[in-house]
Amino acid sequence: MKKSTQIVCVIILLLLIGGWFYWQQNKKNIIKNTIGNAVSRGTDSLYFIHYDSSSIDEINGNASFYNIDLQSDSLQKQLMQFDTASSGTVYNVHIDQVSVRGVSIPKLMSNTALEASVIHIIHPVVYIIKAGKKEKKMVTGNDSLAIYEKLLGKFKSIHAAEIIIENGNIFFSDKTGDPHTVLRGIDIRLKNFRIDSTRDYNNIISYFIKDVVVKVKEIYAGSDNNAVTFTDVEYNAPEKFIRLKKFQQKNKQQQLVFDINNTLISNISTDSFIMKQQLRAEALVSNGGVLTFYSRQNKNAGVYNDEIEMDNNYFDEALLNKVNIGNTKILIYSKEDPGKAPLILTDVKFTAADIEKIYSGNSIKNLISRSNWTLSAGGLSFMSENKRYKMNVGRFDINSANSTIHLSSFSVIPQFTEAVFSKSIKYQDDLYDMVFKTIDLYGVNTSLLLTGKRLEAETATLEPTLKIFNDRMVAPNPASKVGKYPHQLLLGVKFPVSIKKLVIKNGYIAYRERGAVSGKTGTVFFKNVNATVSNVTNVKDVINKDNMLVLNASALFMGVSDVQTVWKLPLNSSNGAFDVSGVAGGYNAAAMNVITEPLGMVSIRSGRINKLTFELTGTDLAAKGTSTLLYDGLKINLLKKDSADTKVKKIGSFVANFLVKDKNPQNGEVRKNDIAMERDITKSFFYLIWKSIFSAAQKTVAGKSIKEQ
Repeated sequence: MKKSTQIVCVIILLLLIGGWFYWQQNKKNIIKNTIGNAVSRGTDSLYFIHYDSSSIDEINGNASFYNIDLQSDSLQKQLMQFDTASSGTVYNVHIDQVSVRGVSIPKLMSNTALEASVIHIIHPVVYIIKAGKKEKKMVTGNDSLAIYEKLLGKFKSIHAAEIIIENGNIFFSDKTGDPHTVLRGIDIRLKNFRIDSTRDYNNIISYFIKDVVVKVKEIYAGSDNNAVTFTDVEYNAPEKFIRLKKFQQKNKQQQLVFDINNTLISNISTDSFIMKQQLRAEALVSNGGVLTFYSRQNKNAGVYNDEIEMDNNYFDEALLNKVNIGNTKILIYSKEDPGKAPLILTDVKFTAADIEKIYSGNSIKNLISRSNWTLSAGGLSFMSENKRYKMNVGRFDINSANSTIHLSSFSVIPQFTEAVFSKSIKYQDDLYDMVFKTIDLYGVNTSLLLTGKRLEAETATLEPTLKIFNDRMVAPNPASKVGKYPHQLLLGVKFPVSIKKLVIKNGYIAYRERGAVSGKTGTVFFKNVNATVSNVTNVKDVINKDNMLVLNASALFMGVSDVQTVWKLPLNSSNGAFDVSGVAGGYNAAAMNVITEPLGMVSIRSGRINKLTFELTGTDLAAKGTSTLLYDGLKINLLKKDSADTKVKKIGSFVANFLVKDKNPQNGEVRKNDIAMERDITKSFFYLIWKSIFSAAQKTVAGKSIKEQ
């Protein structure tokens, strides 16, 4: 080899060795300047990047950078001084460590490409400050794109087999205010990431559709009206599911509105979820928790109906095929009276399939009005407006698939004793104690029920226990009770009802009254009440087809006499018309002393009632008809009130037994009496019926008959 050639080779070798030593001594600064210049050019000189130290292995293509900061002093200064900055949004980023494996150092140095097998970002903390007009919202696609642009600059291409983000935090705020949206504990694994000249930055969002797994320890979003917290959220695009451990929402009064546990949304449409903020999925399954709804009155055709609404402000639209919610407590507040105590449902379970669209802010009825669903709950309790009664609704089950409703019980329980009640009222009034057990409805139109149009059923069955008390020692109520017959009250119910057949099983009805003279209480009761009631309705179009409500009932009167009765109540009558008839079997007359002594001041010494029949028609103002009482061996005592005791009027009793007829028929003649009773409009419908029958019985015992009238 020529000497000159050797010299050239030595020089080249020395240059290479010198270049290698220079690179080893200055490579960190060279790469640091390269990255800094790339970020500056990529952000139009608004942002600069700084990191404390780095480690670089150019042979294996590995590099790590520590304590990285990306910020803009100029934008931050403008943000403090003005309502809006040069840029609509300011980003401040700190990252503990960024490690890159399998990176092409030459392409990185030329600022043309970033290629790596793995990019590992550890504990990034990102502050996103919205300048100008406040917009409190969750992270959007534009926000995600901007973060990538600020972090990576505008390389011609970015390729990574996998991007790992570990323990990240993102804070959203308005100017210098506290963060209104916070994402803590973010872990992301994104595979096969690629952006080049053929694909724009918007494709970043597409990776969240098919290739990303995101886990977030906590998401908080607060506003003036509510605060929302999601805990342990996982979004898995490849497996198409969203899972969250807890979802809580509080209103501006810091009341807990929603508290939902262990929810899984499966087979979601990731495209709709990310690109359109639409929740489209196969199923939502949740353990439940606490849900809050709001009722409001909706006026339709002059009629006020209650509707139940739900807040659904987190997605523009939701489409779910199935829903399964476990044990849940539901609170229902009144929008018209938000300070009123809510209705509370406990142990609620809900399943639904083939559900229609749920639109934000719409009524919950749109969730299930045409789906196959079941709803069960442990019941609820609430007080009447006058605080006199506590209403208890027992466990119930509603099944739209087989059109049934089952309610274990419904009760109206007075909150004080009869004595306390009597002292608390100015005028006579009825005190009710009612329990209805095993309520079943069949052939229910659940769609009409949920849309608030009507309760429509083929058949309903129940077991009632009704107890009514009235104290005649209290001043009579001068108010008129005209218009308060049973069928008139039914027509006055605001919510439309249409039940073709109501079946009453093994009921018990008792009327207790404290006598005005005796001061003692007597009870009239019916056991083993069994009845069918047809055409129970207040719906005008149903009444136009069939206007007659008919009740056929049987019972055991006072536990000793079988009673059969028929009630015919026309629903289109303008004057309260009614038609009532009945027959009672034989019993020992002395069994009536529990009524006659305290209420009539008469004691029956002996006798037997063989049969009682009656037929009555009437209106709001009167009743008329006929009655026949068959009996024999009747002997009575008249009573008087003497201090605290009730004593027999001996002379009066002797005269009474001399005057009354001790049997009917007598001398082969049956005494039959008519009824012509003018109604005391301050008394009830049942008082008119009872008084009419009793007046006819008095005439019969006195020896009067139709022929003598």
